[in-house]
Amino acid sequence: MTDRKTVDDGLCNAAVTVRAHHLLSTVCTLGGAPCPLLDAQRVRKILDRVKADPTVTIELRSNADQIPHYTALGLDDYARTDPTEVFNRKRDLDVLQRLGLVPGSIRRARYLYELLFERIETPDGICAYETPGWEGCALARSGAYERVRAEGWQAVVYTRSDDEMRAYRRRNVEAIESADRLYLRPHHLMCLACWYAGGRGQAPRPNDTLYEIHQRVRADPDVLITLVEGCCMACDCCDGYHPQTGRCVHPGGLIRDYKKDLDVFQKLGLMPGATMKARDFIDLLFERIGSTREICGYGDGVVRSEEWRICGGPEGDSGYEATRRAGLF
Repeated sequence: MTDRKTVDDGLCNAAVTVRAHHLLSTVCTLGGAPCPLLDAQRVRKILDRVKADPTVTIELRSNADQIPHYTALGLDDYARTDPTEVFNRKRDLDVLQRLGLVPGSIRRARYLYELLFERIETPDGICAYETPGWEGCALARSGAYERVRAEGWQAVVYTRSDDEMRAYRRRNVEAIESADRLYLRPHHLMCLACWYAGGRGQAPRPNDTLYEIHQRVRADPDVLITLVEGCCMACDCCDGYHPQTGRCVHPGGLIRDYKKDLDVFQKLGLMPGATMKARDFIDLLFERIGSTREICGYGDGVVRSEEWRICGGPEGDSGYEATRRAGLF
């Protein structure tokens, strides 16, 4: 693939930069309790942007590592300490610790708000305390954050409508049924085997068109498949697919799926654009890859971070193994 064909999806270039505790500020403000720590106009710009564009990336910052060595400070300097800024540094690090991130981390907005709502139930204990001198923000106990959290990440960031996803599914199914070849990312061949589970998977799936692809290749095992990197013909109806960019905008961009694609390419000894009959690809897949542990479990079954969760279990998905024994056709 030539450089002029590549697309910058922003994972390494932040579109929005905020202090880590400002994530809480945006939620509280959305819930009706304007945070005194972040300007309302700034909050509105952030919320408008993440609601309109699923590719938006956010960098979380903190100034905790800017504190000078004590020998550079005199007693007069300590006397001028801003208690609010000290409190904010703690807020930053509390939020980052809960999210399992560090200053400078860049993630898609959906990833951050999903993780935020999963791991931080309330700003009380981060933005406010009972400790004298650390009382913090009175709005932390207003319930504003909790109200938005109860609605879920969809209340904050972009999500596709059901009507749009249904329309894309219809078009996608028509294309799968009539195309002279299918374009698939290689790890989706493994997903197909996991779902089919030696014959147990026999119904359409809500977030992809693997069932329809399976129907096509079963009816015509000689249909050509071209392997591609990134989103493919199985993705159009997914809630994480962004039609305007052709990108996967699930949490973290599901960057682990990009690695899975490349790992499968390596195992098969192929490159993007490789084209074969469906039956030949499946035969090669089952010959070279004995378990999802090799790809989806990264070879050792170790989860090293939230972004690198394992699909199908650390020891491998039994559905894949069942299909490998029984065959896909």
